Amino acid sequence: MDAKTLKRLEKAGWSHGDYGDFLGMTPEEKEIVEMRIAATKEINRRRREAAVSQAEMARRMGTKQPNVSRFLKNPGAATLDTLVRALLALGLDRRGVAATLAL
Repeated sequence: MDAKTLKRLEKAGWSHGDYGDFLGMTPEEKEIVEMRIAATKEINRRRREAAVSQAEMARRMGTKQPNVSRFLKNPGAATLDTLVRALLALGLDRRGVAATLAL
C-alpha cells in the first residue's frame, strides 16, 4: 500500500498491522507461526528435491499421507513435533532442524 493511501486510511480511523496484530497474538505466538512456516517450506523443498512422495514421507514418519498433505498445505495444522519429525525423516540432523526453525 502506498504512503498516501495509508495516511488517508489512518486519518479516517483505520489502523494497519500484520496477522499477529489482527489475531491478537503475542510475539512468542508469532514466532511459533514463523517457525512452522519455515519448517513447512523446507520440508516441501527437500521433499521435492529428493523426489519423495507424500505417501513415502508419511511412511517414513509413521503416519498417513492425508496427514502429510494437510500440514504441507496448512502449517498451522501440524505441531512443531510433527514438523521436526518430518525434517528428521528427510535426513536432517539436530543442527539442520535448528537452522530450519531459525529461518
